[in-house]
Amino acid sequence: MEHLRDKMQIKDKSDFSVTYKLNRINGIFNWYPYTEGFSKPFVDKMFEYFGVTSSNLVMDPFSGCGTTALAGTLKGCKTISIEVNPFMHFIGKTKIGSLNLGINQLHAYLKKIKDTIPNTKKISIPPFLEGKSFFQDDNLEKALIIKESIIKSVPEGIYRDFFLLHISSLLVKISNMIRAVDLRYRKIKQGSLDVFSLFFEKAEKSIQDLLALDISPKIDPAFYNEDICNISHKLKQFQRKIDFLITSPPYLNGTNYDRNTKLEMGFLEMIKTDMDLRELRTKMVIAGINSTRSKNKYNLNLTFLDDLIKRVKDKAYDRRIPIMVKGYFNDMNLALANIASLMKNNGRGVIVIGDSQFAGVHIETDLILAKLCELNGLQVENIDIVRERKSKNGMKLRESLIFVRK
Repeated sequence: MEHLRDKMQIKDKSDFSVTYKLNRINGIFNWYPYTEGFSKPFVDKMFEYFGVTSSNLVMDPFSGCGTTALAGTLKGCKTISIEVNPFMHFIGKTKIGSLNLGINQLHAYLKKIKDTIPNTKKISIPPFLEGKSFFQDDNLEKALIIKESIIKSVPEGIYRDFFLLHISSLLVKISNMIRAVDLRYRKIKQGSLDVFSLFFEKAEKSIQDLLALDISPKIDPAFYNEDICNISHKLKQFQRKIDFLITSPPYLNGTNYDRNTKLEMGFLEMIKTDMDLRELRTKMVIAGINSTRSKNKYNLNLTFLDDLIKRVKDKAYDRRIPIMVKGYFNDMNLALANIASLMKNNGRGVIVIGDSQFAGVHIETDLILAKLCELNGLQVENIDIVRERKSKNGMKLRESLIFVRK
């Protein structure tokens, strides 16, 4: 991989916009706080860098909260988004759908929800949340009353989803949980909150976000709740049709991406049992030690990783860690093979990725993924290091952009 190391270059801090942080000042982009994603300014910069026009098709196969699709739509560009997590798929699709909503109708429905809440008494706890201590009972009850009032008051699906997005986006805030890489319990349980006021404030602010947007022309992006490692016939219609790729796959950092949205998925009944959550985990790229089981069948033995896997195995404090590392790169190899099959000849793209370490063993994820790109017919043009990070043990890590061409 040394020829790939020669393509690495350190960029100045102007490229810091790769992180999600700048979405906090971009209205609709921050309706759901998804810190694992990149920012609108970064996507805008990549559209400019590649020279994307309205006649091009841009793909994000790990679309997360839909930043690529939303930024592209606001520029009048066509996009295709692929996301295996049903809740994140819902977030991305709903944000795009909200661009077509009427402001007056939103206000009318918001008033109707407010009027319905006092008469909404009997609620049932979703099966996945029942008997668990994720919430203080009072806070969960209020959130469920809002959810039931939305369902009763808003018959139009696209408007209903707008309001369901906003009550869902408050769930971690009103729960006994906190996001600290993974979702985990707070040291001090959450007290009783005015959930109704939090919801109405958030919904009203988001209506103002829409009012401030210049939404023209109207574009209808394609969204698929699917696994890029195992593309369906629906996705095969795009083979050799993608002009540009802008994406950030899961990082190999031990994060259990499925568990991070389990409150929201359970609340909206996208999952009903712990088994449903485990089933979803088998469809996602292996990135955490709790997700080392996969339904994927690997046809290529990545022997160049053998020495790295051995060093991890010798040092690992958990026997699942070397399995996770090997599974991650096998999954990403499948994903990159499918990504390459969807791209046109001379299609170009960028992959945002961070490296990691386990038990003091440095995992140069950017270089390994660049190698996998080459194995799957994607030429690596350059690797830009855009941000330095540090692991908990003080090891220097980096975040990189891998630029590729089919």
